[in-house]
Amino acid sequence: MIGTEIGHYRILEKIGEGGLGVVYKAVDVNLDRTVAVKALNAELSGNPELEQRFRAETKALGNLNHTNLATLYALLIENGRPFVVMEFIEGETFEQMVRRRGPIPSDEAIALFRQALSGIGFAHRMGIVHRDIKPANIMLNRQGVVKVMDCGIAKALSARGLAKSGAQIGTALYMSPEQFLNRAVDFRSDIYSLGVTLYEMLTGKVPFSADSDYQIMADHVNTSPPLPTSIFPFVPKGVEKAVLKALEKNPDARYQSVEEFGAALDPSPGVVPAAPVMSAHPTVTMLDVVAPAAVASPRAAQAAASSFFTPERRVMAAGLVAVLALAGFLIAAFPGAAKRLGERLSAHTPSAPAQSAANNPSATPGATPAVPGQPASSAVPAQPGAPVDGVAGAPGVAVVPGVVATPGVAVVPVQPGVGVAVAPVQPAAPADNSADQGPLVIPAGTVVAIRLTDPVDSSMNMVGDKFGASVDAAVDVNGMEAIPAGADASVSLINLAQAPVAARTDVQLQLVTVTINGTDYSPRTSVFEKQSIERSKKKVIAGAAIGATFGGLFGHGGGQGAAQGAASGAAKPYVVVIPAQTRIKFTLRRSITLSQ
Repeated sequence: MIGTEIGHYRILEKIGEGGLGVVYKAVDVNLDRTVAVKALNAELSGNPELEQRFRAETKALGNLNHTNLATLYALLIENGRPFVVMEFIEGETFEQMVRRRGPIPSDEAIALFRQALSGIGFAHRMGIVHRDIKPANIMLNRQGVVKVMDCGIAKALSARGLAKSGAQIGTALYMSPEQFLNRAVDFRSDIYSLGVTLYEMLTGKVPFSADSDYQIMADHVNTSPPLPTSIFPFVPKGVEKAVLKALEKNPDARYQSVEEFGAALDPSPGVVPAAPVMSAHPTVTMLDVVAPAAVASPRAAQAAASSFFTPERRVMAAGLVAVLALAGFLIAAFPGAAKRLGERLSAHTPSAPAQSAANNPSATPGATPAVPGQPASSAVPAQPGAPVDGVAGAPGVAVVPGVVATPGVAVVPVQPGVGVAVAPVQPAAPADNSADQGPLVIPAGTVVAIRLTDPVDSSMNMVGDKFGASVDAAVDVNGMEAIPAGADASVSLINLAQAPVAARTDVQLQLVTVTINGTDYSPRTSVFEKQSIERSKKKVIAGAAIGATFGGLFGHGGGQGAAQGAASGAAKPYVVVIPAQTRIKFTLRRSITLSQ
């Protein structure tokens, strides 16, 4: 086949072989375009009815125009053998990727897998079932775009009896149970094969493998697959659950669409709590560190303040109250002893104590409680931890000689001869200072992750174009949700640079708007940049030569047209495509002040 021409396609080299046929790299001599020509395993010679049916079956495939599907250019039949001319893709198949790298990290694997789901979902909506989904039929090109190949070709061969005798349509490692059992096949069969494909991407292994196709078939029909985490323990549980549902034996128990499968791969909101964002804001307390959610509102702040009285402290306070109750009973029973105790306490009380904080709201926090009748102006602040008459104090605790001090409890002497009173020292509760704090500020340096809803294509878009997006993960500030997940956003193409010498394209995006609580904000953020792969010097020279030829023949001005054509051919860059559902992180370069 090498060197021969099929129609106006010249075969250059063999690049692969599979269950459906042999794939060749070829060139369209009319358009000077590199293509892939697949010589299918089918015999149509002498059977015009089969040839007509095959043409009708593949006609619908030519209408599958989607970014994530390899484009079908033409169908040829030479000497009774069908040839399919398709888009030539330079890159790496998922099969090659797994062999080279082993298990793919879940975030990366799912991002790539989503692109495949997008292409196959489009085919399903057009009424076409792939029937031969496997990692070898899914390719990542050099521009980062996933392409699903051979969509619908299996049906074109098998449905009309065109496969060679004994040839198996599909690959046993990835086929659904209903395919093995010769039952009706629909979109859910593709979902099973997609489940096997993602299983292999995440673990590096297929769920069932054996020395014979018969054993593999029996396992697909009767045996539950091993848990992905038993092979690679870093697969997230939610993703594992989604994969296993796609691998259900009964099609009714699987996902009923690829969109449903894709939705199940989204992490559940709130499963992994975001780390609190620490700052020097004056309202940040230890409550922010211990329980960020507890101070998300004034009511929650008050509830958090009450957490000062832990069960241990409550038990200690109850015990002290019981002891004091017993002491009061003894004092009442022995008034003479009570009088002497009161005189002794009065003699050891500092001469200028402060008025009790319970009776004087303006008292200095931490001041020593006063004896009733003493002037409040002579209050002396208690030094936390300092000894008072030989007894060590604790922060926020007033210590009275001769009485055992308990953290969180102030022992206040009362009138001599009567007894002592106990009053809990209330810790400073986080006050509702929302009016004093002002609006919430998202500080510079905060990372905002978004997910594109519109694709970016350097061959179609221009600088200044905007693309829809949504916030992919909530942004918290001091335990409060500043930007909710799912908030509308948009990014802008701020630079589209093409390097003529290297024939490279640089695309730069920036986050330009975020909608929070119905208000649009225009942040200043870092720039996301993606570059195409540089063409080799040989390709640049070849492009210049081809451009000069066509410019000289069809351009105006002869030599001038050739020169312009040469420049155009040399400068032809690669296209940069950033597909929808791509997750991009931007860092705020300037803080955002949210309106109240």
